[in-house]
Amino acid sequence: MARKVIARRDGYLHERAYQHRASELLQRHYPREHVETQWYPFKGEERNMYWPVVDIAVGPFAMRERLGHLYTELMLHTRALIERLIEFHNRNVEELGERMDFETLLEFNENARCLFCIEIEESGSRKHCLGNLVNASALGRIGLLVARNRRTLNIFVRERAYLKFLEDVGKNTFKTANALVVTEEQFDEWLVNHAGMPVQTVEI
Repeated sequence: MARKVIARRDGYLHERAYQHRASELLQRHYPREHVETQWYPFKGEERNMYWPVVDIAVGPFAMRERLGHLYTELMLHTRALIERLIEFHNRNVEELGERMDFETLLEFNENARCLFCIEIEESGSRKHCLGNLVNASALGRIGLLVARNRRTLNIFVRERAYLKFLEDVGKNTFKTANALVVTEEQFDEWLVNHAGMPVQTVEI
């Protein structure tokens, strides 16, 4: 049986290498904040509960206190950066008739544990992607879901729409209004355009 040809970007990086590269570029966006890969948001807590591991997190990290006021200041200071992400997200959810705006994002999840909680996904199941969506939204002032292919993008968008539908019809749900869904290409453009490093894409 012939192997399925997957469209990948020029200079494709595997999971950990991609996370490391992204974290280095994020550090240029937020030079005074700690950027961590494979972040344990509940380190030091009792091990009698589920412990998520976040792909990339941008601090400051609120482990024992609320830092909502600092997240607000950082968001206002980097508003142009964040509004670019919102623009990408709105483009991806356009068919749903739903749009995010900066003010809504600014007021959501004040009791976050980090500024950005970023989950990068390429081949996970729908249940795995749903876990990423919930973790990113719960832990970050801004949750960011980065889809490395069209299939994963569709999963994230549809799951986000499903949770919003449950809320709209009065069902028990989890609110993910702060979760932005972007493609790998959009994420890289956002990172690179502000770091001065060009990215080229090809289909193979």
